[in-house]
Amino acid sequence: MKKTFISALLFALISAPSFASDDGFYAGATLGRSNSDIPPSPGVVTTNSTDTVFGILGGYQYTENWGIETFYSSAGNWSAVDSSGNVASGNAKVFGISAVGTKPLTDTFALYGKLGLANTMTNANVTGTTGISATRNALTYGLGGRYNVDTHVSIRFGWDCYAAAVVDVNGKTHNFNSNDFSLGAVFKF
Repeated sequence: MKKTFISALLFALISAPSFASDDGFYAGATLGRSNSDIPPSPGVVTTNSTDTVFGILGGYQYTENWGIETFYSSAGNWSAVDSSGNVASGNAKVFGISAVGTKPLTDTFALYGKLGLANTMTNANVTGTTGISATRNALTYGLGGRYNVDTHVSIRFGWDCYAAAVVDVNGKTHNFNSNDFSLGAVFKF
């Protein structure tokens, strides 16, 4: 899937002309913080659920107000300890696609909202066991702002919410959300 996404992005970079208007292809990268609200389990204490995250994105802006975007994001690391001293640690990765609505407020600043579908893959390791993984497909959404440095470069800040899941050593699935707050650069082609 990564090779397909990278190939499509490279094709878009090579074949797309520059656009002076609001429509066109764009790609970017983000860096931020994630906070996961892993639900408590009897005898388990979450010791860390905040982490640095990064992401890449690519999309097409159809009009000044509407576009579509694909993305990949790490959704953070977490760790927990149960009453027996077993340590569990894990991380999550998210792939998805969203419709993006944009509301320009000035020539250089706009607000945006996103709604789409995401596939979140969580991997976990527990002391004395092999890795446990879980996948959750669910709605994703987010809000943010964009500042246009010029016609081809924007600074973007935002909040995204991803649904995730983790499976405990007893095979029980626990659903949770990961909230990512990020700052990034977006380049229009």
